[in-house]
Amino acid sequence: HLLAKELLGGIGVCSIFGEEECDVNLSCHPFMVNDLDVPDECMPIIEKARDDMQELTREFVNGKGGQCSVCVGFADSNGSAVAGVVYRPLTNPHTWAAGAKSEAYFDSVLNEADAEKKKGLLTTNASVSPFLVVLMDELKLDRIPSGGAGNKMPMLLEGRGT
Repeated sequence: HLLAKELLGGIGVCSIFGEEECDVNLSCHPFMVNDLDVPDECMPIIEKARDDMQELTREFVNGKGGQCSVCVGFADSNGSAVAGVVYRPLTNPHTWAAGAKSEAYFDSVLNEADAEKKKGLLTTNASVSPFLVVLMDELKLDRIPSGGAGNKMPMLLEGRGT
């Protein structure tokens, strides 16, 4: 209550719920947290999150779960990005990078590339456009399938591709 009202109330946060502390029903309508109905305006967000979780599950079934990442971004009141964290929970060791330009802050735990920096283009695991095929050929870049943006960002920092 103190966190929601005093510290975050000025930015429009009314309450905070943690799934460890309450009963959550997001599997069927009406969605509820404890005895509170989830507002209708939240339904599209919840439905998208459920669809995204199904996609993530599909990645694990296809053997690509190692490219899993958690990305958290922070924005100011104008919607401009001000800080962020990328975390890869399934690497060994777990890897992450965090930064806030306005605070001149950056820190990370990454898997640095063992060999020289790789001369390859980090791409989606799916098919790439004919334009990218020609570009990689002309620049003599290997293709490095690397999943989504949350996996590509740390790979760039690690020197595992371009």
